[in-house]
Amino acid sequence: MSPDQRHIEVTAHNPHWVAAFRQEAVLLKSLFGDQALAIHHIGSTSVPGLPAKPIIDVLLEVRDIEAIDAYNQRMRELGYEPRGEYGLPRRRYFPKIIDGKRYSQVHTWQTRDPEIERHLSFRDYLISHPQTSSEYGRIKEELALRFPHDIDGYMDGKNAFCQETEKLALDWSRKIRNQTLQTERLTLLPLNPAQLGHYLNRPSQLEAALHLQISRNILADPVPRAIRSKIRMTTAAELKQLLWQTYWLAIINDKAFGAGLIGFKGAPESDGTVEIGYGIDAHVRRQGLTTEAVQALLNWAFSKPECQAVTARTKMDNIPSIRVLEKLGFSLARETDEELCWIVAESSG
Repeated sequence: MSPDQRHIEVTAHNPHWVAAFRQEAVLLKSLFGDQALAIHHIGSTSVPGLPAKPIIDVLLEVRDIEAIDAYNQRMRELGYEPRGEYGLPRRRYFPKIIDGKRYSQVHTWQTRDPEIERHLSFRDYLISHPQTSSEYGRIKEELALRFPHDIDGYMDGKNAFCQETEKLALDWSRKIRNQTLQTERLTLLPLNPAQLGHYLNRPSQLEAALHLQISRNILADPVPRAIRSKIRMTTAAELKQLLWQTYWLAIINDKAFGAGLIGFKGAPESDGTVEIGYGIDAHVRRQGLTTEAVQALLNWAFSKPECQAVTARTKMDNIPSIRVLEKLGFSLARETDEELCWIVAESSG
């Protein structure tokens, strides 16, 4: 039986697939060097809990797609079979077949190719919408039983679902990205639930998608717990609610560095108040960046009719944070034995 007439097997999600991807990514980065701008884990094996064919899909994002054919022999030495575009213009496709079964497959695209956005949006949408992911898994399992040796029948059977979900995913990801805020030195990017999860568990995948470095230093307690809470709140949330519930990544533009997270504790209460929280990498403090980021999000919040006041809490000895809030017009509302509670009203901004 040739590889293209293989038995179609859909199995329960295997956590080992993440490690398998990492192993392939290390090999590919070693081979392609600076030609490889990013290496993404895509396809069903990249979506936690989703049943999948046990084949690791890798999206290799490169500087120049026309230069990739020169790597064909070295890819063969890694066990990959060069197949050119293989039906998709502008792509270079390399399956790895072990003992007659596909183990992994590399889809190579030049940076900024629209196929990259399509694949990453589809992945993140499924991660962020468990009901859609569950439906997709059910469809695949049924099709694998109906077409155990017919890859065309299997692919045709899920085509309508995939096309419709891809449209939803692209629209969803673009709407979130369009909410990005800009200041003189910063970009504030609202993170979708999948991106929050990647920051917490697979930061290299978030870096690959955004083409920047992100701080790991801010992931000390209680930030991981807060991120997990925000993943729960934002999963399958409507855009309006997601923006109040997620973290915004504070990116230093001239460094291409995600330096911190800032966000609200949820939508405003019935009295129009909402609490803000933030954290920034210690290596870039004392530059006014925290003040700049918080001011930008305050401006955004007060542009919404449902927000009348923003509150914040600081430890008694957190002098830098206290200074940030005082600069921004916050006043001390009350204090306890352990923390200070601050508030700023819309008219104070």
